[in-house]
Amino acid sequence: MKMKQIGALAMTAILGASVLTGCGGENAGSASAAGNNDNTTTTTAVDTATPTETQKVELKIWVPEEEVDITDEMVKKFDAAHDEFDITYEIAVVGIDEAPQALETDADTAADIFYTPSGGVGDLAGKGLLLPITKDFDTLTADLPESAINAVTIDGLTYAVPFSPNTFFMYYNTDLFTEDEVKSLDTMLAKDLGDEMWNFSTQLTNSWYSEVFFLGNGCTLFGADGKDEKDCTFNDANGYAAGQYMIELAANPKYLEDADGVGGNAFKEGKLGAVTSGAWSAPEFREALGDKVAAVALPVANIGGKDVQLSNFVDFKTITVKSNTQYPLCAQQLAVYMASPESCLTRYKEQGDVPVLKSLSESAEIASDIVASALNDQAANATNQPSIPKMGDYWDPMKAFGTSVYNGEVSETNLQSQLDALVDSITSTLTE
Repeated sequence: MKMKQIGALAMTAILGASVLTGCGGENAGSASAAGNNDNTTTTTAVDTATPTETQKVELKIWVPEEEVDITDEMVKKFDAAHDEFDITYEIAVVGIDEAPQALETDADTAADIFYTPSGGVGDLAGKGLLLPITKDFDTLTADLPESAINAVTIDGLTYAVPFSPNTFFMYYNTDLFTEDEVKSLDTMLAKDLGDEMWNFSTQLTNSWYSEVFFLGNGCTLFGADGKDEKDCTFNDANGYAAGQYMIELAANPKYLEDADGVGGNAFKEGKLGAVTSGAWSAPEFREALGDKVAAVALPVANIGGKDVQLSNFVDFKTITVKSNTQYPLCAQQLAVYMASPESCLTRYKEQGDVPVLKSLSESAEIASDIVASALNDQAANATNQPSIPKMGDYWDPMKAFGTSVYNGEVSETNLQSQLDALVDSITSTLTE
């Protein structure tokens, strides 16, 4: 048995570039070990007697703040089960949407293992920044849905290990809406909730949310398979109808833009009927509203004279390994272990991340969770977020379009030209 001596070393993680706003509200912050208020924990395993040859390994791991303690326990368990490695590791707080930018800024000082949204895997892999995961991944493939595997597979190679679907759905206040009313956004908006109340809130100004009207109405981004970088139909007749719906929604006094958490705060105060968000919001919503909180898939909306199911992007939270890690074998195996059934179940119980593994997501415990059910129901209605590098050219133009709609700068008079400009910005070369 490997004997261990545990110690702690304080360190500050410094990112040399501005960071992105995280989907789901993850932010860089400080983490601490027991008795330590610094934002990095270093744990050293000292091998004092082992019958097999061991490799000394030093790993840096980036995780969101809420996952520091969980990750520490995961690495300890992995280390205990692998006599072939003598691991020293550092755990630093870096959000899932901040890590890719930090890797691009300085791959040499970046973590060996870090979280990445699957929608960015193709871009990072195309730039040669990710190591293919070939060791032990086959232990998970039969338990992963095909959509999750496809999301992290580029040219036949797997570059990340998925552990949780990442998309949003709708929370509603059962005192304000019935189960039948929340099936239709137009029914919800037509209801009178009283003075100083709002009926619905989403983020037209956020390009991870505003696609719901276009995808729901049959538009495609980068083709039906998400791999044709010259194809975007957001400016066709269906796209025009989607744009009209956005304009009308933005002008509706019963609509509240969820900028900087405004919608979420109004929902917690009981002043908002429904809001789009993800599993990460469940704890605070439940704390504020208790049993009045319910969660469902996104509603249908009457776009272009017909009811269509709103469809958003679904990607997956994944664990990745940088291509220039000095310890590729250990890093790959640890990344897979961090997405194992045992690790995913711990993450679900401690953090609420719904597992992507079928053996867990279909279990009675998770299927009975209203938030997990809403996430899985919406994932079934959602569109796989393209993972080609060209996806990097989508976010800013779509954000600018949604912001212009919300600010009243887009009207039916100039809508077509604005949509044409949007598609041209997405499909032309904006990034090298």
